[in-house]
Amino acid sequence: MINIIAIFAVLMLHSSQYPTNGIVLKNNIIQAIFIPAIYLFLMNSGATLIGYRSKYDTKTFFIKRFRRVIIPFVIWSIVWYLYDTKFTAFPGPIPHPDPSINDFLLGFLNNNIDNIFWFFYAIILLYLLVPLLSLLVDRHKDLLFYLVILNFIGDFIYIYVIQAYKLPIDPTKIQINPIASVFVGIFIMGYLINTNYFSKKVEMCISVIGICALAFLLISEIFLPNVASHDILGNSPYLFFYVIGVFTLIKLIVGKFKLFNNIHVKSLLAKMASVSLGIYILHPFFLKSLTLFSKVVLQDLCMYSLCLS
Repeated sequence: MINIIAIFAVLMLHSSQYPTNGIVLKNNIIQAIFIPAIYLFLMNSGATLIGYRSKYDTKTFFIKRFRRVIIPFVIWSIVWYLYDTKFTAFPGPIPHPDPSINDFLLGFLNNNIDNIFWFFYAIILLYLLVPLLSLLVDRHKDLLFYLVILNFIGDFIYIYVIQAYKLPIDPTKIQINPIASVFVGIFIMGYLINTNYFSKKVEMCISVIGICALAFLLISEIFLPNVASHDILGNSPYLFFYVIGVFTLIKLIVGKFKLFNNIHVKSLLAKMASVSLGIYILHPFFLKSLTLFSKVVLQDLCMYSLCLS
């Protein structure tokens, strides 16, 4: 369910943007509602992977990640690079009119081929951390939650305060978060929520706080759109609580209605979820195709209207 909702949110985020005259126009209300998209993928990965030692060894863990993520990442980077040499699409693909091996390598190392592939760089960094996090799952979940708190303070409170109050501090110069990835707290929270680290009462509170965070985001977008877009939809405490609130709420709803008790429903949802990576990789091409198709249809309709008149 998380994968299905997350990939739908990605499509909503990207289809609510449109580039024109060098400016990307956005529907900020849709952006605010569906901003948890990639964060939900990361939480889901944490939920399913941090406890991997109960199923297989570390070597198997890395082999599975290599096959399922790194190989598709490399192959589709090459495919999109070849596409970039002749065509353009939005969002993601970046033009490369003078292709070369050196240009490809620089583009690959700088996420300058299809920039929505930043997700791959982020998740691979987290994969490298998983063997260490997995050592804490049996007896030291409190330490995992401690890491979440450090990450929340370092990457959601600290940076938000600097940006919101325009303090003369460059957060890239001094790192106060002892863990490199900004997403590690979200990643760990997925595992903690999935393994019932929090009581049902706490989970209900997290869900309510998440709904309140969404309400705040929407109110901010309506009445303070310039401030909201820059300061609040970035790494802010509102975003953090909204993301973990959505994840927790979905878990509670799935458990309440026992959606996976029916084997046919479970099979259907599993098949839908399994195509999420493919949709993520290919959706810029389909958005481009649909945009071109809609322009042709509109032109034909205009010509038809002129002929009738």
